[in-house]
Amino acid sequence: MKEHNNHENSLAEVIRSRRSIRSFTTDTPPIDTVKEIIQSAILAPYGGATGIPLKEIRKIFVLSQKTESMEKARELLLAQIRKGARKMNILLALFPFLRKKMKPFSNRLNTLSKNGISGLNEAAYYIIVAEKKGFPPIEKQSIAHALQNMWLTATSLGLAFQLISATGMMSKNKHFLTLLGLPGGEYEIDGCVIGMPQKHPEPREARNIDDFVTWVR
Repeated sequence: MKEHNNHENSLAEVIRSRRSIRSFTTDTPPIDTVKEIIQSAILAPYGGATGIPLKEIRKIFVLSQKTESMEKARELLLAQIRKGARKMNILLALFPFLRKKMKPFSNRLNTLSKNGISGLNEAAYYIIVAEKKGFPPIEKQSIAHALQNMWLTATSLGLAFQLISATGMMSKNKHFLTLLGLPGGEYEIDGCVIGMPQKHPEPREARNIDDFVTWVR
């Protein structure tokens, strides 16, 4: 029982410590550590009800810094972000009533289109999770499980982790899919970067369970 409680305390601490880290050193984490993080993604829940074997459903791609594939991925992602920013700006100009709801996201896209995503320039690895589409369509949920597993594992190992949620926009980008060797229209994708942190973030603020939970009786 004591060992079980220690495990619970350790897991709770990792969950509390999980934060986005967007500033990386140029150091490369040990490959065995990266493999441990990827292994946790493989163990994440998936759409077993689709009847498709896991080996066919989930594919994971690892792009390393200072490689041709990483440079190409950055270029394609930035081009897609700029395209999305232009569309968003036109939409808000045509329909001003949408600004209150969509302006924060538009501002974020415009900033990224000008400056790029720093983590893709600094972090040692860009990891993309691809999930085959099936019925019921739960590939996005499955990818989220895989990314969360990697995030918690990276946190427990002292590495920096940043979601690159713009990766999701590349699920229909034929050039990006060709880079990964994926057929068009068959997979949803999302991704993250992992590396050594410049510094660890401040502890997360306290959150009161009563602010979030309703006990339904």
